Amino acid sequence: MKDALVICTRNRHADIKRCLDSLLQQRRMPLRLLVVDSSDSEDTADLSHQYKSEGGLPFLEYVHTAPGLTLQRNVALRTLQEDVEVVHFIDDDVELEPEYIEELMKAFEMDPTLVGAGGLIKGGNRKKARIVARLSGRDSIHPGRVLSTGFNIGAHETPFDVDVDWLPGCSMSFRLAMIDGLAFDERRVGYAIGEDADFGLRASARGKLRHVHAARLHHHQSPVNRHKRPLLVRMAVAHRWSLAEDNLGRVRRSMVVYGTLTESVTYLVRFLLSRSHDRLWWDCCVAGAAGLLDVTRRRA
Repeated sequence: MKDALVICTRNRHADIKRCLDSLLQQRRMPLRLLVVDSSDSEDTADLSHQYKSEGGLPFLEYVHTAPGLTLQRNVALRTLQEDVEVVHFIDDDVELEPEYIEELMKAFEMDPTLVGAGGLIKGGNRKKARIVARLSGRDSIHPGRVLSTGFNIGAHETPFDVDVDWLPGCSMSFRLAMIDGLAFDERRVGYAIGEDADFGLRASARGKLRHVHAARLHHHQSPVNRHKRPLLVRMAVAHRWSLAEDNLGRVRRSMVVYGTLTESVTYLVRFLLSRSHDRLWWDCCVAGAAGLLDVTRRRA
C-alpha cells in the first residue's frame, strides 16, 4: 500500500528536527513525506531542504501556507489524494519509535474495512479516571471515547488494541478512499482545539477507527504556540458545543452544559481549597462560564 506522512508545523524548528531524525530510523518508510509549514521565518523551510538534499529524506516535499492547523491538514489532503492510499498525520513535537509506521500499515493491510488508526502515545498525560469526573460525564474507564458531554477520552498508553471513536491529532492515520469528501473544519482557527475529535467522529461514521498499541511514539508537547489553560477551557466549550450542533456521535447540548458546569465547579473547589487560592483555578472556573455565554450568544 502507498502511504504518506504529513507534519503540519508552525515556528517549531527544533521540534520538527527531532521528529525528522526519528523518521530516519523507521523500519518502513512512507512513500511520501509532506511538511506543511506556516512559520514566520525561513528556518523550517531551510531545514526541510537540508533533509531533502543531504539528510536522508529525498522524498520530502515542503509546502508553505497561511497559519491554521485545520487549513494545513486540508492542504495536505488535497495534495496527496491522487496517488496515496493511507495518510499519516503526526505532530511536529513527536518522536517516533522505529516500528511506528510499520505497525500502523500492518493494521490497514490486515483489515481492509479499517478507516483509521493511531498509535500508543507516551507522554500523553492520561490519568486514571476519577469517580467524580466519571459521574459528571467528563471521564470514562473506556479509552478512546467521545462522551455525551463532548469530553473526549484518549487511548494514549492503553497497552492493547481497541476500537475508538476518535484519534488524537498527534497520531492519526486514515485510508484516503474511506474519508473521501471529508475535510477538517476550518472554522476552528489557529490552535484549532478539538479538530481531531471532530474529524474522528465524522470518519468513524464510515467505519472502524483503532488504537494500535504496537505503533509507539513520544509526544513531547512543545510549549511553542500553546495557549494558557483558561483560554483552552473556554475554547473547549465551543468545541464541544459544535459537536452537539453537528449531531456528531452521542454528544448533546444539554450534556455539554452539564459537563461544563461540573468542570467549573471542580475548578472553583480547587481554588477554594488551595492554600494560596491559586488564581489559575479561579480563571479556569470563570473561563468555563464564559464559554457557555459565548455559545449562548452565538445561538442568538
